[in-house]
Amino acid sequence: MKIVLAGDSTMADYPVDQQPMMGWGQALPSYLSPEVTVHNFAKNGSTTRSFIEEGRLAKLMQEVDPQTIVLLQFGHNDQKEKNKVTIEEYVAFLTDIIRRIKDKAGIPIICTPVERRVGDEGQLAHTLSEFQPVLKELSRIEEVALFDLNRYTYHYYESLGLEASKALFVWLKPGENPNYPAGLADNTHFSQSGAHMVARYVSIRLQAYMNEQSLFSNTYYGACMYPEVWSEEIMQSDIQTMKQIGMNFARIGEFMWRDLEPKPGEYDFELLERVLKQYQTNGIDVCLCIPTPTPPRWFTKQYPEALVTNQDGTKMHHGSRQHVCTNNEDFRRYAYRLTRKIAEIAEKHENVVMLQLDNEFKCHVDLCYCTSCQTRWHQYLKDTYQTVTNLNKRWGTTVWSEWYDAFDDVILPLATPFLHNSSLMNAFRRFTTDTLNEFAHDLCHFIRMETALPITHNSAFGFNLQNDELFADLDVAGFDTYPPADNYPAYTMNLDRWRNVKPGNKEMLLLETCTANAGHIENYASPRPRGFVTSEAFIGYAGNLKSFCFWHFRGHRFGVEQPHSAVLTAWGEPDRGYEDVVRIGQLKKQIVPLLAETTYVPAKIAIMYSDYSKRFYTIDHGGVYDYRGLFTEFYGSLIRQGISLEIIQENSPLEDYDVVLAPFVRWISPTLLEKFAAFTDKGGKLILGPMTGDRTKELAWPATNGLDRLGEWLGFDQIQQYQTSENSCSIRYQHHLEPLDRLVTVFDLRIDGTIEATVGNRTVISKQKKGAGEVLYLGGVPRDLRSSQLWKDFCEKEIIPFESDREWARTANGLVKYRRESKTYIQLWIVNMESVKTTYFIEKEGRERLNDVTLTIGKHVLAPYEYQIIEWMK
Repeated sequence: MKIVLAGDSTMADYPVDQQPMMGWGQALPSYLSPEVTVHNFAKNGSTTRSFIEEGRLAKLMQEVDPQTIVLLQFGHNDQKEKNKVTIEEYVAFLTDIIRRIKDKAGIPIICTPVERRVGDEGQLAHTLSEFQPVLKELSRIEEVALFDLNRYTYHYYESLGLEASKALFVWLKPGENPNYPAGLADNTHFSQSGAHMVARYVSIRLQAYMNEQSLFSNTYYGACMYPEVWSEEIMQSDIQTMKQIGMNFARIGEFMWRDLEPKPGEYDFELLERVLKQYQTNGIDVCLCIPTPTPPRWFTKQYPEALVTNQDGTKMHHGSRQHVCTNNEDFRRYAYRLTRKIAEIAEKHENVVMLQLDNEFKCHVDLCYCTSCQTRWHQYLKDTYQTVTNLNKRWGTTVWSEWYDAFDDVILPLATPFLHNSSLMNAFRRFTTDTLNEFAHDLCHFIRMETALPITHNSAFGFNLQNDELFADLDVAGFDTYPPADNYPAYTMNLDRWRNVKPGNKEMLLLETCTANAGHIENYASPRPRGFVTSEAFIGYAGNLKSFCFWHFRGHRFGVEQPHSAVLTAWGEPDRGYEDVVRIGQLKKQIVPLLAETTYVPAKIAIMYSDYSKRFYTIDHGGVYDYRGLFTEFYGSLIRQGISLEIIQENSPLEDYDVVLAPFVRWISPTLLEKFAAFTDKGGKLILGPMTGDRTKELAWPATNGLDRLGEWLGFDQIQQYQTSENSCSIRYQHHLEPLDRLVTVFDLRIDGTIEATVGNRTVISKQKKGAGEVLYLGGVPRDLRSSQLWKDFCEKEIIPFESDREWARTANGLVKYRRESKTYIQLWIVNMESVKTTYFIEKEGRERLNDVTLTIGKHVLAPYEYQIIEWMK
């Protein structure tokens, strides 16, 4: 593998006569394997303009081959007035460099410029802050990774303190070094220590691009445990029970802040260290969590202003969890300090195999209106929109005299007589997710100061997050899910989604699910039927889960979640679902060798999930729409027809798929439209809508076409959008006429294409040739997709022919399958997730691997929650 560097003096190589000065690019090879070559083109004084004009980019491009990694770090010299590079030119030059690298199939990675030790006043300061927002936005637009060296180095200097941080830079007394006889006090250029500090961090981030092996050597099965709640004797007994039922994994620590820091700045890790040793002695690997969702009472007493503020101005109170705003600087200071100490402990224990950030970000709270948010909100708007005139234009604030004369005038969307401007509400929600992701990524920085262990988080569909950006700085996607047994697509949707959140890493972690039922003192829930949870585990491992973890091992006696099932009751006896728990342990032992022999093979049909659209639907929902419900119904209608899917996101590559569906993706960015065009040009089939492309980035209505740039590309005009009520409007497709009840988009075709379906005399579904492929736009779909014969016939014609497993087997409602392959054979891991028996058809004679029996061509039956592994030789 080859890595190429482009940047300035903080990255550059230095000759012997300039030592101990060293760029971090010069130190990087010492952290990489000998098979990796590093070519450093960084040069003192380089700007984005001079790097191109001096021919250094041309020389660099000669080294760029497919999959060559190119790290780009500029800013220090672009910032200097004498070099005359405006921020707009800086972005334009970087964009040009990135696209040239992409044209040669290289992998460009943006690095924010490393921070200076101090600012003009001799104190630690954000001296390069103008580059942060533009580089983050550039990484989004160009869909390239970003390594935030600026915030990492800032926090590193801050943790050392002003005097100690000098050791990272070239600070020499007169006569101390012959290369600098007069001495030197340089707050920009690194010493060997500083260069290695940055290079080590970069090498950790690069592992995702260089390591083709699994992050984890084991396949995990386990449960969440709470050593702060139970005695040492009970913990030891529970660990022994874990081993007996085949578990090898425990997740701990997400709520134990007070036990680790009982008083401000006073730490006690004796309990944590002791239990980690207990696990290690018993062969149990651990996911160690960062307990930031539960700040202790001493914190909220000392910093009451940190409590979450509601829209009406009232404060949340201490108790429960997530009661403190993650934008509060006092909270962050304590959280970062504790995080680094936990990471230091994790590095000492071989059985700690990963770290989890926080717990279910935004599970209980969403928006906050505290003074910290108010202050950060105005700076965020300035960073995002640059000028208040631009903000006013993009938000349309001439409506209702909402015009703002300065960024400080822009309000938080607090209580108002009617509704706020949709663009204001959208921007505030985007601010909330962006600043939360900043906090999460800062936690990663402090962890990586001490350890290179993989970092994850337990996300979920129900929370308002920007998951693609959240997981960009993490190593592996994790999730929690508690799906109802009568809606199995709600479970498989998690597998198909989280497997694809991180490009290049198809592994994922199920970090919480229930043994039988979820629940709390205000919500009693019925247990899942016997066998259902085992079926979840079987198909989860088949779909590339690396962990299947119950919440929780021993039921709580106190708190609010006592009704929630566990492996054992609070008094230590088997709880509801224990039979499934034991059975999964036996199943895991049986299938781990088969998982090791094979690799997961992605489906050839993808459906696009959008956290941007989820945010839009929280605002522009018409009183009837919920994005999660819309998407689950649409996805479920396909899964129930035996169609295997990958759930992708806007920044996912499309070239590996034959069909891509993009329903409810309300804003189509220029980048995404370019990808759509390239996909269809090369023969891909694109199915868009309903409601796709009908809003702008700012959640406004388009200016010149009802579907904005997407409508222009498709050649639509006379676009109208309206809500239909029950039985008031019907869609005609082939010989079908069925009612609609969604927001319907009708249109006329300006260019060649076919009208596939109509509402009255207006087009509602069209099909067009685009390059070697084709595009369908669905302006509306039938009311009940699960029961609609129209929808089944549409899928049979347009989607099912591309189902890549149909040559081996055909499945229908209730059955879920994933494909795995070795060099010599193909396997379909198949399970019936319904409570009634279900049939499937085998097209070629195969062997059932678990029971070693031959399966003949024809119909076969699976009992409720029964599973099989069907194998064919290649």
